Amino acid sequence: MHFDLVVTGGLLVDPDWGTLPGSLGVKDGRIAAVVSPHQELTADETVDATGLVVMPGVIDPHTHLGYAQSFDADLVTETRSAALGGVTTVLSFYRQYKGAQPAPYDELPELAAAVNRASVVDVGLHFGMLAESQVREIPKYAAAGVTSHKFYMAYRGPDGATVGMVNECDDGLLLEGLRLLGREGGVACVHAENTDIVNRSMRQVRESGATGLRAWSDARPAFAEAENIQRVAFLARRAEAPVYLVHIGSRESLDAARRAREEGATVWVETCPHYLTHTYDSPAGPLAKINPPVRSEDDVEAMWEGLIDGTVDTVGTDHCAVPLDRKGADIWAAAAGFPGMATTLPVLLSEGHHKRGMSLTRIAQVLARNSASIFNIPGKGTLRVGADADLVLCDLGAERVVDHRALGSSSAYSILDGQTLRGWPVRTVLRGRTVAVDGQIVGEPGGRFLAR
Repeated sequence: MHFDLVVTGGLLVDPDWGTLPGSLGVKDGRIAAVVSPHQELTADETVDATGLVVMPGVIDPHTHLGYAQSFDADLVTETRSAALGGVTTVLSFYRQYKGAQPAPYDELPELAAAVNRASVVDVGLHFGMLAESQVREIPKYAAAGVTSHKFYMAYRGPDGATVGMVNECDDGLLLEGLRLLGREGGVACVHAENTDIVNRSMRQVRESGATGLRAWSDARPAFAEAENIQRVAFLARRAEAPVYLVHIGSRESLDAARRAREEGATVWVETCPHYLTHTYDSPAGPLAKINPPVRSEDDVEAMWEGLIDGTVDTVGTDHCAVPLDRKGADIWAAAAGFPGMATTLPVLLSEGHHKRGMSLTRIAQVLARNSASIFNIPGKGTLRVGADADLVLCDLGAERVVDHRALGSSSAYSILDGQTLRGWPVRTVLRGRTVAVDGQIVGEPGGRFLAR
């Protein structure tokens, strides 16, 4: 067979069969051959991957396109940033209001058309379930290709005002959504924080005069998340529905998720790269303000332990292109959120593989295969024959100082600016077509909307 593309001479890393030297043949956007490095393949284009590792393209299951600027604008800038970081598939949480009230997601065709027109990588959506009018349409959304939805147990009352959110989702609405998703075969993504505890503790900590990231952590304490995880897991068992716990970043919360599994709940755990690199003593200050907050050094190590031992299933960035002028020096006034897609893979390679001995196979699992499985994205997250030829070629030995100017996001900063990471992507391939090479975007946008 003559191939469209051959990637030869690299170390192949698959989340199921592990690592082996070999070559890949690509035909019509899919992997058509996996062969030994000595077998010659002919192709229109050959990429020499000698000295590099070849992994499935990263799947980021947790982003917020359209949060700080328009959805269309984020498709242009933030999917470029994704591609520069080896990310080939993005799942974005989308929330919609009509006036001041949550409204059904009738604009899905327009969103899909925007993705097909402007995105550099493939994009799928999760919808935010903020009101009964949205929850009751879960079957309709499933028929249109959106099968996972986010329930915010935080952000009611004063807590919601901090992020400009009108949120009517209480325990009863969560239970109703879980029952529908259990019947439809979808996934409930849950932001688990006890909003009543947070509303009170946030007021008390602020009134005490405390500032900085440690004050923000105290205002949204880890036990408020751990308590809510237990309650959400109980309701999930009752509804016979799976739950995907987003952005878990503390030992206490991770232990609560372990207990929920032991008690029979189907619970998947996501962490984020900032919970693997930053603490509340970080000099990044308000730039690293996020919900839930970054925690202690012990919590950082707990999350690495969970990633390596299998407790943590995925790494999502919670990427928000919050501009620098919305950060400021005051932790209470600064906007929550920051970019992260372009540096996730380098963080896992540098801090995980090189520093802690995390296997490349495990990295491929938490950055690609597991998200593809949980969120039903066929043909993604693997190097098997027949899969989409979504690839990232990495130089494990490359050391670079993080500089936000090279990362593509519209945000004029990175919380990792100035830090040295070892292990960087050098080429990103989407369905057999190179979209980024040596820190540059190449070609025209070719991303597709993923109906699941």
